[in-house]
Amino acid sequence: MSSEPFDPNAITVEGIFRAKLARRQRLAKLPFEQKLEIVKKLQQVPIAAMRNEKLIFASFLEADPEPGDEIVDWDVVEDWYAKRGLEPPAAPFDKRPDIIAVTKSRRKIGVELKSWVNREQITEARKQERIQENIQKALGELPPNKTEQIGCVWLDPKQVRFDGRDAAAFREQLFQLINEVDEEWSEKPASRQNSFEDRRDFSRFSVLKKYLKGARFHPATRSPLNHGWILFPSPGGHYSPNEMRETLKTALLAHRSDKKYKGLRTNVGLDEVYLLVHYDFKAFAYNTPFDAPGFGFEHAAEFAARVLDDSGGYFDRIYLFHFLSGQEEAYRLL
Repeated sequence: MSSEPFDPNAITVEGIFRAKLARRQRLAKLPFEQKLEIVKKLQQVPIAAMRNEKLIFASFLEADPEPGDEIVDWDVVEDWYAKRGLEPPAAPFDKRPDIIAVTKSRRKIGVELKSWVNREQITEARKQERIQENIQKALGELPPNKTEQIGCVWLDPKQVRFDGRDAAAFREQLFQLINEVDEEWSEKPASRQNSFEDRRDFSRFSVLKKYLKGARFHPATRSPLNHGWILFPSPGGHYSPNEMRETLKTALLAHRSDKKYKGLRTNVGLDEVYLLVHYDFKAFAYNTPFDAPGFGFEHAAEFAARVLDDSGGYFDRIYLFHFLSGQEEAYRLL
């Protein structure tokens, strides 16, 4: 193939995932300290890795032997024309589809890549990230945790923009509150000293009241955490994987009938056009999980196939691809 060799061993959780604390639900069964370590690793993902169409398609070919064995040459659309000295078709077809490939039988294939994401959830999650980042900036470099009883603190911020002029007061009031909770901890009944404590009354702390809905104090059951001990956990409560299934259904029905793909085969000179819908890092990091007990990616693919009901619209084949390191799965839906 014309693209650079794909090395699946080079893709690690540490190097790619940009998952934030919104994925804590998936880690619920792990020991608390181990969850914190994983979350820190998930925060180190380069944004470019989320948008790498070449990486996604190479991984797909590794995961699915059907097109993987059939395709002998391919490139992302811009490179396809540039590397071969070919004149691209007129706009907008010079940028469509995302991938152009050639099979062993010399058939020319176009592949359009689409991410299985709930964009409203992503928008909300990134808004929350910005709020958290502003509070982290206000706190600055955290000092070592010198409390006697508190292992870590979870902050629950309000959806308000942080005024940098409040930074010093916010930091001062937060550490004052932490010291008070620490000093009062031993006064609680013994049965409650190993449980977390929530504080939502900030009437004595005007700046905290302005920016926080609450704070949760976890006991130092083993030893206090010294690094990253003031955190922003994901919202708790019930969630339904049906949200992501409905997102997938809506996306599939919209893509297959999107008129921007009308005439794609003729204008680009393609024999076939494929649609590759992938569950990627953005979905993992920001969206409600699609899976649940007894329901995994294979079941999601079966659900998607039922949604399509043997009708691909402007596409000859449609695939669903789980693009997460170590969990790659690909299914042909039609």
